[in-house]
Amino acid sequence: MNKIKLFILILILMIIYYNIYNLCEPFTIDNPIESIKKFTKEISVYRPVGSKQLKDVKIKILNKMNQMNLKSSEQSFSRNIKNKKYDFSNLIGINPNAKAPYILLGAHLDSPQIDGCESTIDACTSISIILELVKNILDKNPNFPIMILFVDGEEAIDGPWEHENTLSGSRYFVDNFDLKLIDKVYIFDLIGGDIENNKIAGFNNNPSTFNDIKKLYSINLKYKYNIFMNPDTFISTNGIIDDHVPFKEKDKYSLNLIPYTFPKNHHKLDDNYNNVNWDYVEVFYNIFYEFINN
Repeated sequence: MNKIKLFILILILMIIYYNIYNLCEPFTIDNPIESIKKFTKEISVYRPVGSKQLKDVKIKILNKMNQMNLKSSEQSFSRNIKNKKYDFSNLIGINPNAKAPYILLGAHLDSPQIDGCESTIDACTSISIILELVKNILDKNPNFPIMILFVDGEEAIDGPWEHENTLSGSRYFVDNFDLKLIDKVYIFDLIGGDIENNKIAGFNNNPSTFNDIKKLYSINLKYKYNIFMNPDTFISTNGIIDDHVPFKEKDKYSLNLIPYTFPKNHHKLDDNYNNVNWDYVEVFYNIFYEFINN
């Protein structure tokens, strides 16, 4: 009889331990926002085109993609800008268990040529969000047709923003990849600014994206913080040029998920890890995760 009581006691203690463990689990590194924070911190360094720091960041990203069992590759190329040769490389990750056409999630790798600028919101947060999204999407559905693109040379090189010295990686990619293998393109940028002043909206020069913006806005309504604008009531007239443009010029659907007003620390030294609005990042991640899974 005593053995039975002892067995029951041990069983009860095991059940209690299991429940306590599960209650604590969201606070581990498996929590998406904690994973995003951790990797963002690892790659938040000054990393202009061609630098050792950028090469190190690329290695870390490739390691992440390999851990997810993506078919990863580095698309290398050179370009002459203002009579100087620059070497670039885009990072590509494709789910080998899925068939085309793919949903492409993309962001840029490089920081501006501003000494010491970590450029965390521009765009380390986006890189980390994408990696975490893809990891959790594939955990749920290993056959999801997902693709990652991290482009080099988005920022202006040797001078102010011009057609000739910007968007190097995305322009090269659209000219050297079979775009028929891609269904839709979603470019992330400047995620993690001020919730009230850096909202994401549809742009009047890209009306084909309004339906997706409205879906994202509708999902956003269930959250405390609102970062998306309803395209039925507001459309931005700001002509933002970003890595979605080369896709759009090739008649490929591309939605630029970027605030229509830039964060106040854009291209400044205080765009660093300590100044990221993590509430913004978390809401954005949760909204897009639900959006893409639906």
